[in-house]
Amino acid sequence: MAKKPTNKRKRSGKSQRTSSKSKNPKYYYDQGMAKAKRDEYDFAIKDFTNAIQLKPDYLEAYYNRGISKNAMGIQIEAIEDFEKVLELDPEHVGAYVKRAVSFVSLGDTEACLIDCIEAIKLNPEYIDAYLTCAWAFEELDDYDKALAEYNKAIQIDPKCADAYYYRGNLKEEYEEYEEAIADYDKAIALDPTNEQAREYREVCMEMLNGEDPLDFEGVVILPGNEDNPEIVLPIIPDFTYEISDEDIKEFENIVKSAEDAIEQNPKNIDAYLVLGMVKYQLFEFEDAVDNLSEVINHQPNNVNAYNYRGLSKMNLDMHEEAIADFEEAIRLKPNKTFSYYNRGLGKYQFGLIEESISDFNTAIKLEPNNIMAYSHRALAYADLGRIDKSMSDFVKAMQLMELITEQVIDIEEFMDNPLENINL
Repeated sequence: MAKKPTNKRKRSGKSQRTSSKSKNPKYYYDQGMAKAKRDEYDFAIKDFTNAIQLKPDYLEAYYNRGISKNAMGIQIEAIEDFEKVLELDPEHVGAYVKRAVSFVSLGDTEACLIDCIEAIKLNPEYIDAYLTCAWAFEELDDYDKALAEYNKAIQIDPKCADAYYYRGNLKEEYEEYEEAIADYDKAIALDPTNEQAREYREVCMEMLNGEDPLDFEGVVILPGNEDNPEIVLPIIPDFTYEISDEDIKEFENIVKSAEDAIEQNPKNIDAYLVLGMVKYQLFEFEDAVDNLSEVINHQPNNVNAYNYRGLSKMNLDMHEEAIADFEEAIRLKPNKTFSYYNRGLGKYQFGLIEESISDFNTAIKLEPNNIMAYSHRALAYADLGRIDKSMSDFVKAMQLMELITEQVIDIEEFMDNPLENINL
């Protein structure tokens, strides 16, 4: 019996030490950094916020909270954090560049370039400033200036794998395949883990050895204008909606399995997710919305549920609500090309043509072989009367269609099919 008070005192002491740690802003900051490295940005933001509450001038916490918000697509709040960093340290180069990234993500290329120029003034060898500047020029469709920025980055650091990789992306988009291959080769040599560089290099090789896209089957030629007497439109299957009788039977079986699973366990959220996605495939959009809303009520961080609920709402002409769902999907997982493509499609159907192009641009930047983003961006450009760009995108889509047919490109890489990962 005499040992009980000792044990109690030990527990009390341990509790006090934990409490002392939790009141230390450095403790929260370190926890936030660890979570950010694991891409757990929402939890990292909470830790950085706790650190800031305890230490209101904690520059590093503001900076890394801004980076986490940027990664989650919360760009306006990220900008506010970077502005606080610059208030505390007006010569913080990293804050200028990260704020520039947020600006260009919002489509404000002018503000992005201003920040990049300021960063370069402060540190002419800050590579990320040149890469971000190049991104802004790409958004402005200024090939020469974008290329010049990548060249500057490589001149400063000839071992910067990212500079070669992104320059390769730029050259590939402008169909300079041999030069793109050379850049991808260099990027792979400097960073052997860059699997995308390997894949895009293979695509460029196929492009060099392929046929003239204008000779492909499945082309509609429409009258254009004086500068472009013909507009070439490829007939591209809509992978999202292509469904056979065999598929319908399979989906109906899945629906029965999901409904049985829910009957056995009304809290089986995976079953609701499967049911919602399959109902979407079967064009039963109202049922899809109901089931996916049930998923979101219990799992508010489920990106797939937001994407497929958004697609279902879009088909019900609930365009604003659909766009809101896609925005939440992007906030939760900002590097998912499928979400940007969906939001672009939603904006296009809602008549926000310029904004849709920005989303298709991001989808293509994340996945340069995204045939759907190219084909719909082509339609958006055509609506704006930008015939040259429209034709260029349609031709690119045709080239990609050929590579998909030859199984050089796997359509599943950017078509989201979460059903494959769920067992009821």
